[in-house]
Amino acid sequence: EFLATAQCLNFPLSSFHFGSGYTSRGKRRYVFTWNRDKFPDPPALLQAFRNAGVRTVANLKPCLLDDHPAFDAVAAAGGFVRELDGRICLDPFWDGWGAHLDFTRESDREWWQAQLQRKVLDVGFDAGWNDNNEYPIWSEGGTSHAEGASLPIHRSRPLHALLMTQATAARQQALKPDERVYTVTRAGPPGIQRCAQTWSGDNTTNWHTLRWNQRMALTMSLSGLFNIGHDIGGFAGPVPDAELLIRWTQACCLLPRMIMNSWKADGSVNSPWLHPEATEPIRDAVRLRLHLMPYLYTLMWQAARQHQPALRPTFFHFADDPNCWQDNDEMMVGAELLVAPVFAAGQRDRELVLPKGAHAQGWYDFWSGEYWLGGTGVKVPAALGRLPLFVRAGALLPTTDTCDDAARTEEPSRALRYYPPPGATPSTSTAELFEDDGLQVGDAASRHVLHRFEARADASIIRIAASPSGTWRLPYSQVHVVLPANEQRQLELVSGVVPLVAT
Repeated sequence: EFLATAQCLNFPLSSFHFGSGYTSRGKRRYVFTWNRDKFPDPPALLQAFRNAGVRTVANLKPCLLDDHPAFDAVAAAGGFVRELDGRICLDPFWDGWGAHLDFTRESDREWWQAQLQRKVLDVGFDAGWNDNNEYPIWSEGGTSHAEGASLPIHRSRPLHALLMTQATAARQQALKPDERVYTVTRAGPPGIQRCAQTWSGDNTTNWHTLRWNQRMALTMSLSGLFNIGHDIGGFAGPVPDAELLIRWTQACCLLPRMIMNSWKADGSVNSPWLHPEATEPIRDAVRLRLHLMPYLYTLMWQAARQHQPALRPTFFHFADDPNCWQDNDEMMVGAELLVAPVFAAGQRDRELVLPKGAHAQGWYDFWSGEYWLGGTGVKVPAALGRLPLFVRAGALLPTTDTCDDAARTEEPSRALRYYPPPGATPSTSTAELFEDDGLQVGDAASRHVLHRFEARADASIIRIAASPSGTWRLPYSQVHVVLPANEQRQLELVSGVVPLVAT
């Protein structure tokens, strides 16, 4: 039904994350099992998603309730985190008592990976979602095996989340060695970013949380956790009204992780069609994301290779602007985009002071093309269906191509949008566009292309050149160059293998 609704509404859908309800018996959750009353034929269900081109992700928990079908066997094999005297540590977990697997013990890790393969991946899931892995074990005597070294739980708690996630990622990699691993974790210490995406956890539905989720994303990004996001609309608490759900979607549509995930007491679910009047604005936010995906994808490649966050506070690029060190609700996405989400009910315009400094002399409104100097205080329209968005003067912005707004997400296509600084002062800009099949594990020349663009502008001429590396066969044959609507300077294009074509 979910797939049919998405298709009927022409709604873009790339993945479906199964919460732990697929393992439920009443309020309890039993990892590596299925509720066959809810899902009588799991392989057929997962095949339906696969046929629709939608990847599936399974929620996984590291704790076994004491009446779990596998509890006794794991206990008999010496598994679980235990007391110093060898007794199993039992703690409250999902309306019962349960024991946590000891991921510092090789046999527990091997058991986990075997179950993951047989009960999850072989059934048809594409990836694992490592959840509830904070290890809330309160016993003073709780001890992790640590391959015989023995570590108290208060020292090893974060290590379990890391080892659990590594075990999940390693088994996925072993089964599909030529495909880039995707997995998710709710917890982990420094280093977790090497093997999993993460998010801000079980947030609460209100405007205050929406605002502070953005601050949290920036803090996490500055801490090296680049691949992040939030539960759009709030996980717990009241059901979001249409306005809040729209604004939350807009605020998250350019984040690396864009997921709606919720648990509501009345059984409702945050979805793009929760409120019919919200579906079109939410669809537009997803279309904006897809339109900018070439830029966003390149940012994540740069984050992995150059260790620069995709999400950046304004002072990241404008340390020379005192205003950017003041409290503000704006965010840079890469070096070129300034996002100013709406964080208050009823607001239909957005006021801000545009950053100024060596990084940008001025800014273009992404929607209207209007230009302002940096340091200017502006009030821009923020209708319910519009995310206030600005592009740095001088930016070379790779996007999907478009003939009109309705075709914005058509693939495969590429455009290079140049926003030259106005005036006679000569300027130079550079940009990269990384392309591959979305799956490759390394950077083999035969599996990718890296476009490098350079633009030079003076009073009379704009010159844009392209030089590619890599030999992967691109799914498009040209890159359209798009200039602001009122640009009158002569355009000169110097193409590489893939020709630059003026629109």
